[in-house]
Amino acid sequence: MVYINSVVIQADAVAEPVSRTDAKNWMRIDYTTDDTLIDNLISAARQHLEKLTGRSFANKLIQANVECTGNNPKVWIIDLPYSPLVCVNSVTMKEGINDNEALTANDDYEVIGGKLWLYIPGTYTVTYQAGYGTLPNDLRNDILTLVSWMYENRGKKMNADPKQSVSQYPTWEGLNYHQYKQVII
Repeated sequence: MVYINSVVIQADAVAEPVSRTDAKNWMRIDYTTDDTLIDNLISAARQHLEKLTGRSFANKLIQANVECTGNNPKVWIIDLPYSPLVCVNSVTMKEGINDNEALTANDDYEVIGGKLWLYIPGTYTVTYQAGYGTLPNDLRNDILTLVSWMYENRGKKMNADPKQSVSQYPTWEGLNYHQYKQVII
């Protein structure tokens, strides 16, 4: 069995996969007074969709604590959270309370087909980079749709005055992210 005990994003995206210019063009906004708000909405929309899909839309540094138990199988194939996997920076195996052994790529572990292959049961800390080089257009459109929705409905209360009604939140039927949802079996 493989257990992912914790996942920590050590360094979030440096650049968003959707630019402010793209978002403003999508929403047909030509003024600059809301630029900071739009930047924040782009980040919020990306992070929301990343949580829904289990994928990383932009390159980031992630650390996962993984536990491989049992003697069967002889290899543990791990689909690390927030794929697609770009590269594995380091893998350490817990040896004691404060003792971790650094493992060597292609000797102690391998990366094959975007998955981490481990050959010994134990508790591991894996530091890796994940994210799309170029985000698929349908996911970009989902981010833009959510940014537009959040911008239009900012400051409105969900169950308040009907005069301040909130336009319907874009559901998965209207978005494309569900096709990318990472399923781990």
